[in-house]
Amino acid sequence: MKLKNKKLHSPFQFIGLVALAALVVVLLGVGFLQIGRYHQMDGSAQRTRQEAPTITQNEAENNFQLSSEETQDSSSAEATYPVDLAMQNPDGEDSYLGHLFYPEADPDRLMMIASYGEEVYQRFEYLDLEAGKALMKLIDSARNDGVWIVSVSAFRDVDRQRLLFENQVERRGSIEAASKISAPPGYSEHHTGLAVDLADGRFPKQDITSQFEDTDAFRWLQRNAQKFGFEMSFPPDNEQGVMYEPWHWRFVGSDHARAMFAKAKN
Repeated sequence: MKLKNKKLHSPFQFIGLVALAALVVVLLGVGFLQIGRYHQMDGSAQRTRQEAPTITQNEAENNFQLSSEETQDSSSAEATYPVDLAMQNPDGEDSYLGHLFYPEADPDRLMMIASYGEEVYQRFEYLDLEAGKALMKLIDSARNDGVWIVSVSAFRDVDRQRLLFENQVERRGSIEAASKISAPPGYSEHHTGLAVDLADGRFPKQDITSQFEDTDAFRWLQRNAQKFGFEMSFPPDNEQGVMYEPWHWRFVGSDHARAMFAKAKN
């Protein structure tokens, strides 16, 4: 019986087999790496959480998503400013360094109006129900006119304002200098849920800056904000001596709101 001779593999076939084997090894390695991203905890597989990147104060200040007050870090030094009306108002005065005392809004009266910022900078903004509904109508009307108005910062509680004010004290060097930029805790219109910082969605780098007055959003607000019950809180040369803030608007379109800001208008 004649035996058939087996054909020898060509060099190209051999190279192909080697390449296939290498691909299998790579795929197995990737699989093991994926498995390695999980660890056992209390008998169940859980994905290892990656820590959020640390943000320095300089990085926060340079990020245009943040307002002049809404920085990530604050001073740990103790400040000697009053923190509530009872502590600082023995003689019945409710003003401090040009700022007026305001109570915190009732949480049950707050509604979400916007999300501002991205990733670690993202925060959700809230306003009083009446103010929030009026702002929604204002923004919609502006959009119909081709203007994009966005909410940057609205309600803040006293604790949050304290952190922001301490940050300004550290940056400016004194409580008096900081009060020109930011309200001390307990003395911000933002506590009421009736005040909001607005910006032009087309020019985010001008958020919370004097350059906002050069935007279509600001010009639209000057012409139309009053129709929806809003007014600028701190125009140039205001009697409170607070820095000009073209972005800061308060709602005065309800009896509750007018009563809240009556002392500011007087």
